[in-house]
Amino acid sequence: MQDRYPDPETFSVGVMYECLGKKLDLENKTDSRGYNRMVVSPDISRAGLCLSGYTYKFMHERIQIFGETEITLLNQLSKEDRISAIANVYDFPVVCGIVTKGLIPPEELVAAAKETDSALFVSPQDTTPLIHELTDFLGEVFAGFVSVHGTLVDVYGEGLLVMGRSAIGKSEAVLGLVERGHRLVADDLVRVRKTANRLIGTGDSLIGFHMEIRGIGFVSIAELFGVGATKEIQSIDLVVRLLDAGINDEADRSGLDQKAFSIMGFDVPLVEIPVLPGRNITLLLEVAAMMNIQAKDTGCTSAERLNRKLIARMGRKRLRDKYDRSDGNCSE
Repeated sequence: MQDRYPDPETFSVGVMYECLGKKLDLENKTDSRGYNRMVVSPDISRAGLCLSGYTYKFMHERIQIFGETEITLLNQLSKEDRISAIANVYDFPVVCGIVTKGLIPPEELVAAAKETDSALFVSPQDTTPLIHELTDFLGEVFAGFVSVHGTLVDVYGEGLLVMGRSAIGKSEAVLGLVERGHRLVADDLVRVRKTANRLIGTGDSLIGFHMEIRGIGFVSIAELFGVGATKEIQSIDLVVRLLDAGINDEADRSGLDQKAFSIMGFDVPLVEIPVLPGRNITLLLEVAAMMNIQAKDTGCTSAERLNRKLIARMGRKRLRDKYDRSDGNCSE
């Protein structure tokens, strides 16, 4: 595990249980059987069709969900038919199964799972939320990732990826954010994964929540500021690039020049901030996060709204000037 996700190459049912057991309230019904079976797909499968006898293209390599439909079907069958229906599923090497809504699995289902060394869990959670939680996690585990040099921090719920050359002051600026109550995700090396509709970043599992502060050395944010100052996973909502003074002398001063930074084909809003003596970069990072939130909530930035007002004012002035030149005759 190089980052905070399991290695897909060694992602077994046992590892899945360690990661999600508490979150999904999983109760093991088969002891430790099947924990060494590999989870190889980010998708899940409902066992209903297979229980009814339609086994064509049954996705046995996926985690099988036994919801209210499946358990109700099994309970309505005679013992012989129930055994036959369950055999339709467990004649295949099932990765593992999860019974939802706290339903009691039939004895025959538990027996079939044990006989085939396949793990069977029960969760009190409803089927749909559990499926969403499970597939989101699996999608993140199996998503491709890239490593990015930068610092990732949660500011008001927005994930800011702060980038710039070495020693420009990224870590010091983010340390100021942590001191103001925001949360560090990763420093120096950020592993970015692309899921269906967003980018998520995590830190290196070995480095953990340490920051390198020049002149001081490595400091543990969790130990100095408490675990509440850290966060393991964060979406990347804004990229802030710190630039040396003089490199970006024509930096955008109006906020109308919208830029984007591409990561794995996903465009993230980009803000470039020149680093000048006396500038409070920590405060500017906070403002950038707030403006990004405002833009998402309202559909436009404050600069764009101000620009529209200025254009409207200039339009009214042109009309007044035209009216004055025509001696009050608006038909001209």
